[in-house]
Amino acid sequence: MSQPGTDTNARFKDLIPKPSKRCLRVYAFDPQASLELDTAVINDATIELPWEESWEDSLEQGPVNEYIEVVDFDPVSGCFYAPVDLNDPLLLAQDGLTPSDGSPQFHQQMVFAVAMKTVRSFERALGRPVFWTREADPKTARSRKRGKTGQDGLYRSFVRRLRIYPHAMREPNAYYSPQKTALLFGYFKGGPARDGTGGGWVFTCLSQDIVAHETAHAILHGMWPRSVESCNCDALAFHEAFADIVALFQHFSSRSVVEHQMARSGGAMRAVSLLTGLAQQFGRATGREGPLRFALEMVRREEEQLKGETPLAPDRNAGIIEPHKRGQILVAAVFDAFVTIFERRTADLFRIARTRRGDTEKISAGLVKRLAIEADKAAGQVLRMCIRGLDYLPPVDVTFGEYLRAVVTADTDLVPDDSNHYRTAFAEAFRKRGITVAGQSFSSTESLLWDAPEPFSVSPDRPGAKDSVDASFSDLLGRLQLNVTFAGVERMAAKYPELYAESFSGAKAYSGVKGIDEDRVGHRNLRDMSMLIVRFNQRVMHDWLVEPDPNDPDWEKLLGVHLLDATAPQTINRSPSGRPKVEVHSVRISRRQGPDGQMLQQLVVQVTQTRRAYFRAEDQAQADAGRMPGDDPLRKDPDFKFRGGATLLVDLHDGRVRRVIRKNIRDERRLARQRAFLLGDPDAFSFAGRVDPAEHEPFAFMHRSVR
Repeated sequence: MSQPGTDTNARFKDLIPKPSKRCLRVYAFDPQASLELDTAVINDATIELPWEESWEDSLEQGPVNEYIEVVDFDPVSGCFYAPVDLNDPLLLAQDGLTPSDGSPQFHQQMVFAVAMKTVRSFERALGRPVFWTREADPKTARSRKRGKTGQDGLYRSFVRRLRIYPHAMREPNAYYSPQKTALLFGYFKGGPARDGTGGGWVFTCLSQDIVAHETAHAILHGMWPRSVESCNCDALAFHEAFADIVALFQHFSSRSVVEHQMARSGGAMRAVSLLTGLAQQFGRATGREGPLRFALEMVRREEEQLKGETPLAPDRNAGIIEPHKRGQILVAAVFDAFVTIFERRTADLFRIARTRRGDTEKISAGLVKRLAIEADKAAGQVLRMCIRGLDYLPPVDVTFGEYLRAVVTADTDLVPDDSNHYRTAFAEAFRKRGITVAGQSFSSTESLLWDAPEPFSVSPDRPGAKDSVDASFSDLLGRLQLNVTFAGVERMAAKYPELYAESFSGAKAYSGVKGIDEDRVGHRNLRDMSMLIVRFNQRVMHDWLVEPDPNDPDWEKLLGVHLLDATAPQTINRSPSGRPKVEVHSVRISRRQGPDGQMLQQLVVQVTQTRRAYFRAEDQAQADAGRMPGDDPLRKDPDFKFRGGATLLVDLHDGRVRRVIRKNIRDERRLARQRAFLLGDPDAFSFAGRVDPAEHEPFAFMHRSVR
């Protein structure tokens, strides 16, 4: 029988349906769990990722795909490790490489699989693609011209791919670099733990918790650029806690691991287990007893106090300042809410089985499987609630209490009927940790909702002003690109041709558009298109804010920023036209689906403004009035930056501005609190004007292990 021709082979290949998913093997926890008899049977896990769509870049060696580029260069040894090819038929047949801490190619496979799993979790909850961003060098940013950046004060650019370096350094550290838009994982020789285990090489890239944690940092920074600034005791702690929350809840999607732990604990989720500890091997190797971060211990201690009828002091956590430790407060609150939800969902199962929670001898295999299913569902729902809440945060200076309000409001807008009392579980768990909300008494979950914007109070001496915030904002909606369609490329290019001077991917992805180099045109890509639409909408929003308008005084109050030169202090930078500068960090479209099929389409807008600030109140007053503070020439530069602004949430079904979450740039009390936080002690004046290296690589300093 003759071999078919190449044309026949090609036609036959087109008839073969592509796989729906790509399966990749990983460590469920880390290599250490494979060396212990109790956990070795569950440590070999598989992550299922959607197969690449036709409009996405194909997966290449590295691995490299639409979102991620793994670059395996080891600077200590000075060598590149050969990249893994996950499309090799032999690897496809066995779900990738077998887990091995001695194979650099498996290291590449694992960081790729876990990072992409984290990306997909965010995209499902947010209802939009995940983008990466890069912090520009301050000197470069100041030297840029406005025509090249397109926006006053906004010098960040989207980055097509997040780079991951599995062997970036030989030290006990792993961190996300905002400057490089990269995840850098270290490796080191671990010391023996107290139980005699350990002592071998530890690769942080082989801990699923650490990889998910660092990827969450990168995603959070991409959607919320000012989140890496330390302006209060909760700011960086929130970044750390949220990354831990993502890593923690992703464990529950591994059904075999959950079943194993349910059988061991008798369905008691509050028991100490692998599911509730993070970075096991890293914690042992660095000499820290148990996991690296262990917020569950806080929950356990609190419950022991309550059982002993010892009241919990409301301010017992007020003195915790270090970001990792303070972040445990938030992790404990969210985990406590999750456990409460899980226990309510599974109470009937224990009644039907006629056993009690925690009874490991009477729990059946069937009950274990049902508990694992419910744990997976509850963890997924709680994680989505936590992620959706990010869009409801103020763009700067976030606190734990504001995050509670964000989660409750976001869930209310998507799921009005809280029949299972998820929001109540969150409010109760936060209240038990002493997390307060300024101006709120926690009397009900409804009292935690962000307020709807107040209508404009139009003055009769301002002809042409609109009589409502919705009517005023409707002028802008008509200018924005609200649909991801290729038909809009020519319209956007005609309005702002300079936006296409720099491509995201290194090659233009749009053909047929005037002014685009056809020799560099690649295939049309929806994610590229989404990034271009975001940049276009940012520019439109910025131009709309800075153009003169009769509603400017009302928008100043609504957004908490200065738009008119006459009302702004001199410490706010001006554009060449004399108007105060504003930054538009986000104009993104979210399309979310609730558990009952309900749809919520929103426009999420982040507007910020920067005010030069000083440690001495008298210097601040002089600078605001336009005079040089003091007689010291070293005082020319500000001591710190004070920021304000607002997040707007617009319902695209009717064009109404539903929520405005504001941090006023004119709030002198908030300025005083930030000043006091940054000073810390009287000796802080001696550091005024110095550059803190952690300002540019904050996570490198926070994640560095002290051994």
